[in-house]
Amino acid sequence: MGELGLNKILGALLATALGLMALHQLSAIVFNHGGGGHHGEEQAEATSLSEQMCTKYAYCVEVADSGGAEAAEEVFDLGAVLAAADASKGERVFKAQCTTCHNITDGGANGTGPNLHGVVGAAKAVHPGFSYSAALSGLGGSWTYDDMNQWLNNPGAYARGTSMSFAGLRRDTDRANVIAYLAANSPNAPAFPAPMEASSDEAAPAEGEGEAAPAEGEAAPAEGAATEAVEGEAPAEAAPEATETEAAPAEAPASEEPATEAAPQ
Repeated sequence: MGELGLNKILGALLATALGLMALHQLSAIVFNHGGGGHHGEEQAEATSLSEQMCTKYAYCVEVADSGGAEAAEEVFDLGAVLAAADASKGERVFKAQCTTCHNITDGGANGTGPNLHGVVGAAKAVHPGFSYSAALSGLGGSWTYDDMNQWLNNPGAYARGTSMSFAGLRRDTDRANVIAYLAANSPNAPAFPAPMEASSDEAAPAEGEGEAAPAEGEAAPAEGAATEAVEGEAPAEAAPEATETEAAPAEAPASEEPATEAAPQ
C-alpha cells in the first residue's frame, strides 16, 4: 500500500467522522426544536423569553395571564348596524362592486347575475329568465336580512359550489349600506330587525350609580344641620360669662361698708 492509498483511507475516516458529527448535530436540532412533538413542546415552554432572561440574567418577570380565552365574544348586532346604515353609500358600493354582473332597475335585463330589483324579502333563486346554480337553487327560503348579510359577507361559504365568484364584502358597514340600498329598491322589503336589547348585567352598574347620587345629596343637609346646631350653641356658652360680669358689682358694695363704719373711731 502506497502513500496515496493511506491518504485515501485517512480521508475516508475523516469524512466519516465529520458525517457522524453533522448527523449528531442535526438530530439534536430536530429533537430539540421539532414542532408538534411532546418533547418539543416541553422544550419550547422551558425556553420562553422570560425564562431565558430569568436563567441567564437573574431578571425574572412574572407575566400575568391576559385571560384571552375567557374574554366574551363580541356579538354582531345586525339590527343596530342596519339602523345606522346609509342607502346612498350603499348605492356607491353597489355601483363599484356589483354593477358588472347585476342590474337593479325595475324590469331591467339580467346580466351575468340576476336582476336584483325587489330581491330583499323575495324567494331565493326565482327571478324569471335566469339560470341559477344548483348550490343556490337548493337553499330554499327567502332573502331575509340575515341571509343577505351572510351571502354578501362570503358567497362561497354561504352556498358551497355557487357559480358566483365574488369574494364578498367583509366590512360590516359596507354590507349594511348595500343591504339598505337593496331594501330601498325592494317594494316588499320587510322592516329592519330591531337592535338587540342590552343585557341585564350591563344595566346593573348603571342602576347602582343612579342610586348612589341621592345618598351624597342627602349627606349635605345633614352636615349643614350639624353646622347650624354648633353655631346655635355658641350664645349658650356666652351666657355664663355675662352672669359672672353681673355678679362682680354685687361684691364691691360689701367691701366698702366696713371702711365707712371705721371712720368715727
